Amino acid sequence: MHLCREAGLTYMPLDPFPDTLWLPFRVFGAGTRKGTENVIWDPRDDPADARAFDHWYVEEGAQETGIQRRRRQTCAVVSLPFSCPKLEVVPTPALGPLDGEDVQLELEAFNRRYRVAAEDRRFAVAFLDARMMDAMLQLPEGISCAVNEDRMLLWAPRLTAAETVALLEVARTLRRRVPRVVGSLFPPRPAEAPREARWLQGHWSADPTGPGST
Repeated sequence: MHLCREAGLTYMPLDPFPDTLWLPFRVFGAGTRKGTENVIWDPRDDPADARAFDHWYVEEGAQETGIQRRRRQTCAVVSLPFSCPKLEVVPTPALGPLDGEDVQLELEAFNRRYRVAAEDRRFAVAFLDARMMDAMLQLPEGISCAVNEDRMLLWAPRLTAAETVALLEVARTLRRRVPRVVGSLFPPRPAEAPREARWLQGHWSADPTGPGST
């Protein structure tokens, strides 16, 4: 609380956002029981735009063995102004399967440090340009990154309070490094379907594609 107050951030020990565990990332699917806590965000921004938090889960099979081990990690999530295929960038050696096919990039130092898996190789190459790879090489050891739909997630083994504040700023900085070309190649999806507003005043409005429509 003291760190957040000095940094001008808002802190909540319990997660006030019901959608956190529904964010579209593989890491939130682990475990039989799970939760989020210790949430921080900048009150000048929309909390859905950028926030950091601790995520915990109980390993699969813990009830059968009687050993309840909570795994903990610290996450920061930021919104993106476009719609992305799945992309994961994790430090090597990566444990377990990743979403998508492995992608090798032009910068050998990046290939040695990270394993990249992508649903769309074209997106991985556009997103991880030279500037973005250089920024990720400056990150502390142990931080992973994933992109999906209109969100980017950073996560690491549980961090201290000061490191969590720093992770939030790192996520916001990386968002500013995303190449502009990504927005033109992968534009945002429409906020609503073309016919979504047809239900008006308790009855259907006229079908614009039906008989008599112009």
